[in-house]
Amino acid sequence: MPTSPSGERPVIAITMGDPGGIGPEIIARTLRDPEKFQDSFLLLIGASSVFEFLKEELHLRMPLNPIPTLHRDFLREDSVNFLDVTEEAGWLLKKASTLTLPSPLRGEGRGEGEDAVFHIGKVSAQNAALALASLKAGAYQAASGLVDALVTAPVNKRAIRLLEPKFKGHTEYLAQVARVKKFAMMFLKEKEDGSGPLRVTLVTIHVPLKNVSRSITREAVLEKIRLTQEFLKNRLNISKPRIGVSALNPHGKETGEEETEVIEPALADARKEGILISGPISGDRIFYDAWHGTYDAVVAMYHDQALAPFKLIAFDTGVNLTLGLPYVRTSPDHGTAFDIAYRGKANPSSMEWALQAARKLVLS
Repeated sequence: MPTSPSGERPVIAITMGDPGGIGPEIIARTLRDPEKFQDSFLLLIGASSVFEFLKEELHLRMPLNPIPTLHRDFLREDSVNFLDVTEEAGWLLKKASTLTLPSPLRGEGRGEGEDAVFHIGKVSAQNAALALASLKAGAYQAASGLVDALVTAPVNKRAIRLLEPKFKGHTEYLAQVARVKKFAMMFLKEKEDGSGPLRVTLVTIHVPLKNVSRSITREAVLEKIRLTQEFLKNRLNISKPRIGVSALNPHGKETGEEETEVIEPALADARKEGILISGPISGDRIFYDAWHGTYDAVVAMYHDQALAPFKLIAFDTGVNLTLGLPYVRTSPDHGTAFDIAYRGKANPSSMEWALQAARKLVLS
């Protein structure tokens, strides 16, 4: 039986995400047959009422093993181990004293009405409390070493901010809990034949386009190159990773100054550290080269520069990873999709790839 580098069967935790979106459905579709993951312990963190409702509404069943707390003695490999955070979600609602919130949290598992457990396809404090309670449990367990990998289903940031006004997103939150200051967002697309994956790290994440240039500094570019190099070497065991770095401007320094003043000096610093680096390469070329095997990863300057070509080829199968954490973290590369929640239309492919990526990384 394969084990993690620690010698034990790894624990992979999955957080429910916003219960009003497609997170619970894609989790249930992915975990209907836990025997496929018997080299790992699966731990689902969420609200039992949500999955009971899902079972009634879409007839999606999972073999759940409810556990009172996370301890290896409670875990079973033939089931999806389940940690219910409904009570913790209730405390989060009570703590948000500035909000006028419907009560009680517990209900009949419907998606509508003031006393519902959650609201289908809507931004609500109840949804936020359940999603945040799931995320907090997973984040602290992972940061403390109780789980080896964390797979997060999508949350709605606007909903979470009803309870945590400073919440920026999964990536920043997980880094804060783990007390990590240097981190990065990477997107991964495995080819169906297992060859030549596309991996893209972002220098800036959710920054307005008008602010991107001033956010790209020599230090920021070098930090993301280092994090990418560390991941490729230490997690993927690539002895001499080849990293391509994109330009910021159209045709690079033909149309701007950032390439000469910021990006090229960062690349020079990386080369002094022995990193095999190429660039800056025009954004309209680098992704083609990477997809055809020239680079093991690309470092891109901003969100849409990377995500537009990435999602063209991997809209339903892309995986989001967080670099720099002391554990493996992956997630589907899409949002809550409120418009199709609980209609049987959700595609679980990205969640399946996210779980498989986490499993592969902890077992490598």
